[in-house]
Amino acid sequence: MKKSIALSMLSLVLLLASVSPSLSQGPEFCPIEIVLNGVPPCGENGKWDCLQLMIERFGAASMPNTCSCTTTPNVQQRTCRCLKLCSI
Repeated sequence: MKKSIALSMLSLVLLLASVSPSLSQGPEFCPIEIVLNGVPPCGENGKWDCLQLMIERFGAASMPNTCSCTTTPNVQQRTCRCLKLCSI
């Protein structure tokens, strides 16, 4: 009886693992870029400002991360680049 239950459980686990491999791979992140015109340069907290901007625009559920801020020389323009969930 115990062997048949163990064999059934093992079969079920193997079946589920082969049917849904995407569940074990984790979320997929995509790059997103926003260009802001007529704004001051990035400054010391540029990446945090970009993170806050992404949360405001896409929501916290988009899980923005790995943000960077770059200022275009001679132009009042900055570019925010982050990664966010592709599905949102």
